[in-house]
Amino acid sequence: METPKVDDQLALATLWKIVYGFADSLVLRSAVELRLADIIHSNGGPISISGLSSRIPPPSVDSHRLRRLMRYLVHMGLFTREEEEEEEEEERYGLGPAGGLLVSGWDKSIVPALLLITDESLMSPFRHIKDAVRPGGPTGFEMANGKSIWEFMGENPDKNKLFNAAMAFDSRLLTSALVDECRDVFAGLGSLVDVGGGTGTTARAIAQAHPEIKCTVFDLPHVIADSPEYTEVARVEGNMFKSIPSADSILMKCILHDWDDEECVKILKKCKEAVPREGGKVIIVDIVLDSEAASQPLAHMKHYMDLDMLLNTGGKERTEGEWKKLIHEAGFKGYKIKHISAMQSVIEAFPY
Repeated sequence: METPKVDDQLALATLWKIVYGFADSLVLRSAVELRLADIIHSNGGPISISGLSSRIPPPSVDSHRLRRLMRYLVHMGLFTREEEEEEEEEERYGLGPAGGLLVSGWDKSIVPALLLITDESLMSPFRHIKDAVRPGGPTGFEMANGKSIWEFMGENPDKNKLFNAAMAFDSRLLTSALVDECRDVFAGLGSLVDVGGGTGTTARAIAQAHPEIKCTVFDLPHVIADSPEYTEVARVEGNMFKSIPSADSILMKCILHDWDDEECVKILKKCKEAVPREGGKVIIVDIVLDSEAASQPLAHMKHYMDLDMLLNTGGKERTEGEWKKLIHEAGFKGYKIKHISAMQSVIEAFPY
């Protein structure tokens, strides 16, 4: 058999990495379920394999099998491995920079998003990509789970809690850039309604940074029921396709990408009805696909998110041209885009 050329080997390596990409996601999930990062973090530093295995919650694990899992996590660059000088002593495992994000319970922990994305209900739509690209059919989520993602979350409280926790994680990361870099966007506003505001993470941060703004979270009843009662924000339940509470400004963070163009126009028209003719505006925080200002390390995520929307919601990420078309079709007079240090950009849309 002819020895493969170097280029062939590189091509195969690229493909095999993609083929086994699902395994990396599930290895990460197993690390979280075994609480490996939490144990090392609470230990205050690297820990031996026997020490690690003894502190994993029941049922017990086999230390030799655990070592193989740790070896792979080290290979992934998430954990570190320190060799001991004495032969009879065990190697010790610590946290790499990315592994630190697997520690639960802090603002930058990726655990909520990881648990949602690797949940069977969210992974199964990807088995239906070939059918989801055909016109007029159901979404991949509907094919996999028998109903829309919104119906599914409304009927499954545990999944809904998981979904809300993941959205709150995403909000914390984005909100920091939004609040710190967009003071001019919120200047002069007396009131703001965060449409689809989930658990209120973003509205609360805006209210804390701008106490002069009366902030309200507006979302579906099952979302509001599961959200905390922050003193800084009011909570109102309802349906954005029917009506939106009045305010100086309507905020929609990562909402319109969930919907197709026709539905987005309907939502934007409801937003237009909710703001005053003088000084009213709609603040859209979403991905702009052709933006050169997006964070380069996360640039590939914009295209993953577009595929995610295709499969799970029937929506899409949009170019500036597509945003312009939507905004004008909804009867708005103009818009401007502000790029921030996040995957998303801020679009101020002016109805009048």
